[in-house]
Amino acid sequence: MIILCITVLTVPMRTLNSSSNETVVIVYIDERIDEGAVLLIRRGISACIGQKATYLILAFNTYGGYLYSMDKIIESLARSPCKRIAWVPPSSKAVSAGALIALSCDEMYVGKDSIFGVCQPRPYDEKIVNYVKTRIRALLAKTDFKNETKAKLLEEMVTKNRGFTGVELVKLGLAKGFAESLHELFRRLDLAPEEVTIVELRRDLLCEVIGLVFDPGIAIIMLVLGILLILLEVKVTGFQGWGIIGGMLVALSLYSFGIIGVNVLALTFIVLGLTAIIIELKKPGIQVFGAGGIVLLILAIIITYMQQPFIEAWRYVLPSSIFIGVVSGFLLLIMIKAGQAIRLKRLTIREKLLGKTGIVKTTVSVENPGVVFVEGEDWSAFSIEGEIKPGERVVVVEYKDGILFVKEA
Repeated sequence: MIILCITVLTVPMRTLNSSSNETVVIVYIDERIDEGAVLLIRRGISACIGQKATYLILAFNTYGGYLYSMDKIIESLARSPCKRIAWVPPSSKAVSAGALIALSCDEMYVGKDSIFGVCQPRPYDEKIVNYVKTRIRALLAKTDFKNETKAKLLEEMVTKNRGFTGVELVKLGLAKGFAESLHELFRRLDLAPEEVTIVELRRDLLCEVIGLVFDPGIAIIMLVLGILLILLEVKVTGFQGWGIIGGMLVALSLYSFGIIGVNVLALTFIVLGLTAIIIELKKPGIQVFGAGGIVLLILAIIITYMQQPFIEAWRYVLPSSIFIGVVSGFLLLIMIKAGQAIRLKRLTIREKLLGKTGIVKTTVSVENPGVVFVEGEDWSAFSIEGEIKPGERVVVVEYKDGILFVKEA
């Protein structure tokens, strides 16, 4: 999974017409507005910085999504250094949360049969409705759209669930014009299509995973399952690792609910990862805890990078991966060697001494014990074959209760 995440992060975009002067980043918002969409938009902003793009174009075809994800996207776009263009292609839609994100852009272009609006929150709550209305007014305040009557029409997208066609948006003056194709959009922006480098970003597997993991419904399941796993860890005898998995699920669910931030989430993963590695080092041989701990540490790094919209995270992935790989490999080698040592059969004192040779220090006989020097220590010993004088070499043939039985070597 980690290798897959790193691979996805390192190749998040497709570049076309790379031999030109102007660069345009196009982000296709084709699915719901969730945490996966937040990641996708932030990748687009990072690509704008890295490619020194002139425009960031958001191509909409979405039914909307979650309010908290919409707010994150609007906040990220507000800090974007390049000009933001919303485009609702022909037969496409930007409704619900998608409509508000489109309003946050500097300019909007639409297809004639595109659909816009329908922003009433579900379930209906007066406080949330007033918040969304205020958000619309705040977004319009940054534009040239000053007509109060037309602004009230837009508020009806929230209060009456009103929608608009592309033609209506242009008549209202909210959209600057029609763009029935990408080439027509470029011409509207005074760009020559054949002279533009296009950087395209679409929702990929990592965005899907992030969107699924941080979905509120999944978050409830993770919270319940995490608590049950922690209780299981408390009840069972000996450490089984369920507590670490439970802690990770609880942390993910709390982040999804907005109770903790990304820094706390990353810190939780680091603490859980180090705990797993320490347990592995104290009880070597299991190895799953060590590997799990390394995975948690890598996830903490990836999560931290993904939350930085103005850093091209993929540029840091390779050196970070090499460093983590070296450290992880070293730790795993230690764990494997420790596990092998644990699995080695431990010899008893009898097994260590049988067959060893030594020197007689005092006379040894069958009836009377003497002293022999074997394996660096003095031992009381009896002879099994008559008397043996000092200085003679002997072989240990038996050990019992701290006494050796020897014969001449």
